[in-house]
Amino acid sequence: MALIQNSELEGIQILERPIHYSDIGFFSNIFNLDIFAHSFHQDSISFSKKAGTIRGMHFQNFPFSQGKLINVLQGEILDVFIDLRKDSKTFLSHGTLLMGQDNPLSLFIPRGFAHGFITLKENTLLSYKLDNAYNPDSEITLTWDDETIDINWPSMHTYHISPKDKEGLALANILPILD
Repeated sequence: MALIQNSELEGIQILERPIHYSDIGFFSNIFNLDIFAHSFHQDSISFSKKAGTIRGMHFQNFPFSQGKLINVLQGEILDVFIDLRKDSKTFLSHGTLLMGQDNPLSLFIPRGFAHGFITLKENTLLSYKLDNAYNPDSEITLTWDDETIDINWPSMHTYHISPKDKEGLALANILPILD
């Protein structure tokens, strides 16, 4: 595992995650404290059965904001992150990263970003390391298709979106409550 680049969005880090294959399978590290010195609070996984599943755009407001280290263990996603830090020079800018088992990268998203993704393959499995506890009272969902942010989502035959994510708030409704 090694840092290969920083994004134009301050704090976003992309790490190479080598996979060691053999005739019986493979092995890969998804976190190494000696290479990426960060303290995490929780490990979580997300599984999506169908390609075209959109999850997001999620974040927790201060003081429960979460930094996330994301790894795709199976399948493929287009990961999307939006800078919601009011004091950032890239405030309201967004970025994307193609990640998957054939493109083994780790993505670190710092506190203050909304996060989401779309699955590009069936049976996609993600691993998250989170640096703060889940707090449902501070969780906010920005609508995945907000016109102000204008994310260029891949064209899919069908999109699969949870009721919670379909009811996400428009950016205009979120801006006044950002800390």
